[in-house]
Amino acid sequence: MRVGVFEHGWWTDACRQRGHDIVPLPAATHPSGNAYASDMGSRLAIGQSVARLLREQGADFLLDNSGTGLGFLPGLNDSPSDIALLHESTGHVLCSHFIDPMVTALQGIGWQTAWQCLQSTQWVKAIWDRAQAYELQRFGVPNVLHIPMAAPVRHYDTTPIDPAKQRRVVSFIGGQNTTFFTSNQAVGTAALLPGVLAGATHPDMPHAFFWDLYHDAYGLGQPILESDDAHTRLLKTTNYFNAKLFYNASLCMRNRDRFVIFLTRKLGEHFHLHGHGWDTAYGIAPRNPLPTGTPYFQHFRDTAININLVNGNAEGGLNMRHFEITAAGGFMLCYRQPELATCFDIGKECVMFTSEADLLEKIDYYLQHPDERVAIAAAGQRRTLNNHLYSHRLDTLLSALAPGEPHIKFSLTRWTDDCKSLLPEADIVLDIGANVGYMAKGLRKLYPQAEIHSFEPVPEVFEQLQKTCVDISAHPVQKAVADRDGTMTMNLTASSECHSLLGFQEGNPCAQWTRIVGEQQVDVCTLDHWCEENNIDPARIDLVKLDIQGAELKALHGARRVLKSAKVVYTEVSFVPLYKESPLLSDIDGFLANCGFRRHAIYPSDQPQNWGDALYVKT
Repeated sequence: MRVGVFEHGWWTDACRQRGHDIVPLPAATHPSGNAYASDMGSRLAIGQSVARLLREQGADFLLDNSGTGLGFLPGLNDSPSDIALLHESTGHVLCSHFIDPMVTALQGIGWQTAWQCLQSTQWVKAIWDRAQAYELQRFGVPNVLHIPMAAPVRHYDTTPIDPAKQRRVVSFIGGQNTTFFTSNQAVGTAALLPGVLAGATHPDMPHAFFWDLYHDAYGLGQPILESDDAHTRLLKTTNYFNAKLFYNASLCMRNRDRFVIFLTRKLGEHFHLHGHGWDTAYGIAPRNPLPTGTPYFQHFRDTAININLVNGNAEGGLNMRHFEITAAGGFMLCYRQPELATCFDIGKECVMFTSEADLLEKIDYYLQHPDERVAIAAAGQRRTLNNHLYSHRLDTLLSALAPGEPHIKFSLTRWTDDCKSLLPEADIVLDIGANVGYMAKGLRKLYPQAEIHSFEPVPEVFEQLQKTCVDISAHPVQKAVADRDGTMTMNLTASSECHSLLGFQEGNPCAQWTRIVGEQQVDVCTLDHWCEENNIDPARIDLVKLDIQGAELKALHGARRVLKSAKVVYTEVSFVPLYKESPLLSDIDGFLANCGFRRHAIYPSDQPQNWGDALYVKT
């Protein structure tokens, strides 16, 4: 394959490692050196030279980092207001991997212009943070994927580390990048409220994104509607991202700055801090920055404990240093991030801490247990070199670009709004695959008077669900739902949200989450038999929600009496096989059509090329 790569080292090396031909392309620049500040003029200036190179050398698709390849060409009228997108004019698909928020990466062209550009269906936006991908999808931006960061392709030293030769110190590399808590600028209460609310509710709803809290929990903003014109959509997105500014700043304090301040005061000279801005912000004198290349990666190997902290740009994603430290063979001790367990086996390939006290305890433990420390580092290195290089991310991108299922039109409305309009009131709601109960909370808000039964079979997860059910007056049921009664093997996966009754599907695009790490026998039931055992009239069940990782069709087969009277079914659907013998969208469509349902809408997930959620209504 021939790939047009806009100036960036790691994509060039990744393409070469996979045997693809490279067409080097110039990216727009800015006098400050900040490529994100590239304005319309600079992006227009490089447009014609890039178009000429593409005509001369050809390319199958274009690839850049954080939109630096977004360029423009003069339009037909040759006037300043008449311009065209470079990649659309040359007939190419542009793939951009955003490692910073969209509003940061495209700051040079202004949000109004950026918002118009984002509507391009020939522009694939790969986002490193799941929450950022989710919010763009909810705003109706097409072709948004969630693809984590990775380590660059290079030669890594894989020889065993001798812990006796390591520096018995704790090191952190990273700059201080928010002045929100150190400036004298007065900020109005209205600007602080969304971030304060989101931060306050996070301990109770750790899996909720800022989008959910802003729109669903508190109704601080209006969602994008299909009927909204371009100006209204722009206004809604502008208000949303402005409201998120303080939340990002508070994330920076929660996830990073507090621990740097804490370690500086607790460990003194045993804590080595490398990065700019700490002296200006907090009066902490950092050490000299590390040179890039081999000395940088060698630093991780030579240091006993490498702390990794994510800045405020991510709600749950992993930064590049997660992968650089482990690729180099360094021992990584990092603060909890929701996406950490999707990429690493915590405790075996890296170590996570959850508080200042926990941080000190683990620092002391792993300094005293060097053999255990280097064993974890070696396992983390194997994981990253096998799964988390940029060459692996390139494979994911190419898989997403490959021809597959027919194009699916996602709804721009929220499923909660659609469900409420289709089913204004509900008597009994079945929440199948409740996990810890986040969805149950949404169902309670949607139907305050409904009788809700939440099913979750895995004991550790069920314990958390029980607490949620007490808070919202729902009924927890410790069972899996399938097409028969008895017991079955539940495959426990790398992510607790992906536990499934189905087996592992080799080559599935979500393998980092669906890989099996254990198994457990669980009780299972059919919905029809469960109703009979619990003296529940199936005619009272109005809504059935299903999220059971590929076993949805099994559950539906065991609920034929329930489906005779149910009015709405809301279920996760797959577009590609994610589990062994898992049904696809067409299978769910066909079965529910035979039961008298029609599909009302499909809503995007953070991986819209792989799966989504569908709402069915009784005809």
